[in-house]
Amino acid sequence: MKIAGARALVTGAGSGIGKATALRMARTAQQLIAVDIDGEAAEATARETGGAAYTCDVSDAAAMTALAEQVESDLGPVDVLVNNAGVGVAGPFLENSLEDWRWLRGVNLDGVVHGCHEFGRRMTERGRGHVVNVASGAGYTPQAYLATYCATKAAVISLSQCLRADWAKRGVGVSVICPGLINTPIPSHAKMVGPMAGKAQRAQRAFRFGHSPDLVAKAIVSAVERNREIVPVGIESAFAFRIMRFAPGAVQGAFARMQPL
Repeated sequence: MKIAGARALVTGAGSGIGKATALRMARTAQQLIAVDIDGEAAEATARETGGAAYTCDVSDAAAMTALAEQVESDLGPVDVLVNNAGVGVAGPFLENSLEDWRWLRGVNLDGVVHGCHEFGRRMTERGRGHVVNVASGAGYTPQAYLATYCATKAAVISLSQCLRADWAKRGVGVSVICPGLINTPIPSHAKMVGPMAGKAQRAQRAFRFGHSPDLVAKAIVSAVERNREIVPVGIESAFAFRIMRFAPGAVQGAFARMQPL
């Protein structure tokens, strides 16, 4: 479907990929809805896009239900949903607490599930719409110190493929975006444990050499308008997508053991 004339909702729209996507979609969308757990950040994006802002914790199922009901009551049905909100945890798995896992899963996976369940149900009932889930190249490139992060992103990829197959006959498209290294503030908000503790600033410096968030925003718009299934973004993510699936197990294992930073 076309972005032009559509009502589009983006989660995690206060910064990074979410904000870039909101700004790009707002150029042609009928209405842009910026959603973020940081209400002030969502409001700032809404002012730049001329759209609406809502505050919501995507990991809270009841809050997402209320959001979907409120948005439809206030503005009308959502045509395009971008499940973008995400967080990070880095460090050896056994040095991550179960609370770290629940927090990460709550945003990265459950948040996507909540968005798909609430807005996807409404789209399939109307017989039109498109859902974009933002995963990561980490979803198909295992890394020793990103076990929890990689697991959630791999789950988002699989979920998206399943929903795409299920909803195609109901008139709703589903795409999954897999960015590589993107210049966003995610390292500054990530939980870093074990050997990674205290390396947030170093990680943030490394991310500054990443691709622009607008590169991902362009890919998201293209995915909607061309109904694309899996979209790697960045040369490193595209390389991994094409090569890692066919690489011998020993090669994949060696890659996973590479030490970050």
